[in-house]
Amino acid sequence: MLKRIAMLTVVAGVFVLAVMAAEDKPAPEAAAKVKIPDMKFDDVTEIAPGVFFRYSSISATDPKVPFGGSNNIWIVFKDYVVVVDANFPKEAGDVIAAIKKTTDKPIKYVLDTHHHGDHAYGNCIWAKEGAKIVAHTNAARLLETAGPKSWADAAKDRKDIRDNELKKADISFDDKYVLDDGTQRVEFRYFGHSHTRGDAVAYLPKQKILCTGDACVNGAFNFMGHANSATWVTCLEGMQKLDVDLICPGHGKVGGKDVLAKQKRYFVDMRAEIKKGMDAKKPLDEITDSLDMAWYKEWTGKAAKDIKENVKHVYNEYQGKIDHNTLGARPAPLDYFQREPATAHAAAVPALLRGPGAE
Repeated sequence: MLKRIAMLTVVAGVFVLAVMAAEDKPAPEAAAKVKIPDMKFDDVTEIAPGVFFRYSSISATDPKVPFGGSNNIWIVFKDYVVVVDANFPKEAGDVIAAIKKTTDKPIKYVLDTHHHGDHAYGNCIWAKEGAKIVAHTNAARLLETAGPKSWADAAKDRKDIRDNELKKADISFDDKYVLDDGTQRVEFRYFGHSHTRGDAVAYLPKQKILCTGDACVNGAFNFMGHANSATWVTCLEGMQKLDVDLICPGHGKVGGKDVLAKQKRYFVDMRAEIKKGMDAKKPLDEITDSLDMAWYKEWTGKAAKDIKENVKHVYNEYQGKIDHNTLGARPAPLDYFQREPATAHAAAVPALLRGPGAE
């Protein structure tokens, strides 16, 4: 009997030690930590085999940093290249030159993640390379209806726009558009109204990469003038369900999947703070000044309360003053991230950097 008890005690001890050892050992997911590239403006990095990211210059706090338009990603398929975002005409030429240093294959498709000038006005340059422009149905429609006026306004300040013509989408889709040649696969997906009514993302399931356009940015670069802040949250939640390791944002550095959570938290916390202030009958200025989101400044370097246009947009949404179905009919300011709090900073930004002008 005593021998049996002693044997059971030894077995139990071995079991406990095994469990403790298993607990100390990191999970496979934790051990295989994703490598985030450290990049400087205009750098090009191969973030996965045949997948390249170009980091475009931008700053939410320093107006001296020239605005280089959107980030760009390209995927080298067996016989052609797919590009995410068209950028401005001038920068589109820069990206094409960068692509030709990585492959001699023709550029066949370019995705406009949405209709704003820094993501779609370079369409004309890509078309000269023989590429077809792909966009979500809503983005294609906004390029068709609002595009000509926005283009004309932007041409006043940008020579590269003035010297070219607006190119609209060749291919539009509603929910998903897939390109797959057996070597590479990219899925253009639509999750709903976030930054604009026509935001599309590019998902690379094999490499676990998500290219988000401005539906998710890595820094204080959110323009909300064409946004629906409530559905933007649900769109980000949809993206979080994807099997993703790397986020390639429309602006800011490449990040891990946590960037989606930070972007979502910005809207969730801001909406909650604004609603709380409105329920307490506080005026907009007081709500804005009391916006306490210290974590946001730690992430972006800019206080959430200093981005007054975004606070006002959410405030107006709660008041029912915004018709989300008509947003995007007027131009988006391309210098919104460089404006100083409570000042007409746009006049201080070099004219070449400005886009169509404020709503």
